[in-house]
Amino acid sequence: MRHRGTEFDVEEGPPSRWRWIIYPGAGRDLVGEPKFRSREAAVAACIEEINNGIERSRARQAPPTDQ
Repeated sequence: MRHRGTEFDVEEGPPSRWRWIIYPGAGRDLVGEPKFRSREAAVAACIEEINNGIERSRARQAPPTDQ
């Protein structure tokens, strides 16, 4: 799957819990804890994590404002 240009997937592990996996392309995958009871919940959490990562990245790159 893809969200905002980032590849991701979800997988089910024992005991019937889902986790997300983000493939950022830098060779180091990000893997969430297997804590979601449904595939849909894992997908939603992954999309939120991708959005948060993009916002954190933008905040680090923003030039300081003069005040």
